[in-house]
Amino acid sequence: MSVGCDHTGTHSGQARYLRDVGALRLLLVCDGCGAERVEFGRLDYRPNAQRVDGHLAELTARELGLSEARVAKVRLAALLSGIGRDQIPPEILNKREPLDDAEWAEIRRQPEVGAALLSGVSSDDIREWILCHHERPDGLGYPRGLRGNQIPVEARIVAVIDAYGAMTSERPYRPARSHDEACAELWRGAGSQFDFAVVEAFLAAAARRDARAAQAVA
Repeated sequence: MSVGCDHTGTHSGQARYLRDVGALRLLLVCDGCGAERVEFGRLDYRPNAQRVDGHLAELTARELGLSEARVAKVRLAALLSGIGRDQIPPEILNKREPLDDAEWAEIRRQPEVGAALLSGVSSDDIREWILCHHERPDGLGYPRGLRGNQIPVEARIVAVIDAYGAMTSERPYRPARSHDEACAELWRGAGSQFDFAVVEAFLAAAARRDARAAQAVA
């Protein structure tokens, strides 16, 4: 901790993952010195590393000009976005045949389940983003049928990150898509399923990240 910091500046929401016990510590951290100021709580959770890309969530949020405090919270929301999905029975998630109406209803409960599970251990804005990350700009999402700017921009970022993670993860009923294939699918859905500006920011951030990685190994 920096000597003399009075912690009166901005603070960011962060998650510290305790891998040995499979838990997330949800924290408020001083941006000035990095000191942990408040622990909101702990949450039993083992995020799927194939699905969660908090770094891309960060980069996308920065590309859109969000403040560093909001960037940190978007990363946390992306990390937590799958918590509702993890409560759905595996036989529904992994079903190879088309889902029936009852099974689709179960799938559509995941944002509300995720937001409910975060009650008391996360801030209201993060819970709202989790609740809204399956809404769509064209109004055909769920659970509220919000459209366009009715959806918080942070939730629109999480929606793109979540979809990208889902497409690039292997499922029992289909192989994982490549990065390029997933990006092409996001672009096809821009303006309807996904926010156009967020998709543009994601693609720019991903391209910049890949260029830096290529330079590092050259």
